[in-house]
Amino acid sequence: MIPHTTLDASAADLRAMADKLAALADQMRPLPPEPEPAPEPPLTAFGVRFGYGPAAATVPEAIADVQAIAALPPLVTQAEAQQFHVDYNANAGSDTRLWRERARDYRRAEVRGRISRGLTGLGVGNRLHSFWADHFTTLPKNYQTYPMQVSMTEEAVRPHIAGRFADMLKAADLHPVMMFFLDQVASAGDNSPFALSRPGTGLNENLGRELIELHTIGVAGPYTQDDVREASNLLAGMIYGAYQGVRYDVKRAEPGVETVLGVEYPDDSIAEIHRMMDDLARRPETARHLATKLAVHFLGDEPLELIDEMAAAYLANDTALVPVYEVLFSHRSWPGAKLRKPLDWMIAGLRALGVTPAEAEALPGSFIDAFILEPLGIMGQPWDGQGGPDGWPEQAEAWLAPNQLAARLDWAMTAPTALFTQLGRMLPDPRLPGLTDNTALWVGRAQSAEAGIAAMLTSPELQRS
Repeated sequence: MIPHTTLDASAADLRAMADKLAALADQMRPLPPEPEPAPEPPLTAFGVRFGYGPAAATVPEAIADVQAIAALPPLVTQAEAQQFHVDYNANAGSDTRLWRERARDYRRAEVRGRISRGLTGLGVGNRLHSFWADHFTTLPKNYQTYPMQVSMTEEAVRPHIAGRFADMLKAADLHPVMMFFLDQVASAGDNSPFALSRPGTGLNENLGRELIELHTIGVAGPYTQDDVREASNLLAGMIYGAYQGVRYDVKRAEPGVETVLGVEYPDDSIAEIHRMMDDLARRPETARHLATKLAVHFLGDEPLELIDEMAAAYLANDTALVPVYEVLFSHRSWPGAKLRKPLDWMIAGLRALGVTPAEAEALPGSFIDAFILEPLGIMGQPWDGQGGPDGWPEQAEAWLAPNQLAARLDWAMTAPTALFTQLGRMLPDPRLPGLTDNTALWVGRAQSAEAGIAAMLTSPELQRS
């Protein structure tokens, strides 16, 4: 639990805290439109916009950063997660607390990995990993599937961030934790042998709906409820069990031909499911949906010309993502308009404080719980806690509630001291190069290193990308 700095505060202290929170809220609100910028932004703007802090980079260097993150081995494989599922079911009854703690350790390892990769290189690959993991949001429903959730982001998503979207789509939407999250494991065609022999069972449309509405063509796409149902019928044979793994059960499949967005799929097979997903991935509506999401996430707006160029690159390269990133990274834009979400802000802060990837990897579970996971929840971004399949909101207003701002301020005032005590190092000098004159003035006037670091971490330079 983070110690609260406002306990036992005087009235004057509380007024000062209220003033600080009001100023912080003003800093974090979207900036008004500015006049046409100077010919070129500073080189270091690239790292602020697409990573976690000032860094100069060419487009090839940024692509290399993405490819390096994609190539790292997974923290947990699907096979390892499945074995944990089996072992948990077999042993948790004898020591539930022990096995739940083991499940939490997988989550802590994922947190360490996401932070340490954000401190590595440019940070661009790590931000894209987080973007695509959020695009394919899943939530573990029980302790047994905690490791499976990690394998989803580590094995189904991250290796494909520098590959083809069609491959990522198949790996993510047919991953066990996606099938658990969207209740695909309980689905069967209404006229399938399985459903006809078991009253009360039948089709579940969750995965079919999210495949179309969220993961590919988007809610504005040219689909109907019939398309959702037909896609769900085609998916009905896909199931997962702890002992059998992922498999296709033809007895659960809906008999007959399914038609999705005008394309017929006559076979009951996983190959036919893959063909449907490839077809959806290659649609122009999917290209535009993904291009728009990337632009909003990284730029904070929807420049139509850029979106057109990104969508065209996607379609011209058979859903390959690197050509899309090349267009995005080449866009001339200024940082500072997009509010950082809590996790991105934390990583940006740790990077500014000079924390190394190795130091992040070595943080004990107690620190991860008290100074990362718990405050993330208070700031409004609990780990694996999006609340729904559509992921985290992009609007700044979603992150500006008073309690969320207070949590950011509390973290800025307490977490760095706890961190550097844990690391056995002195607090760094908060007077970083690149701060605006106004921020540098406030940091320089701080009465202590702790206060100076808090002023730096809550400054617009750290809050916005």
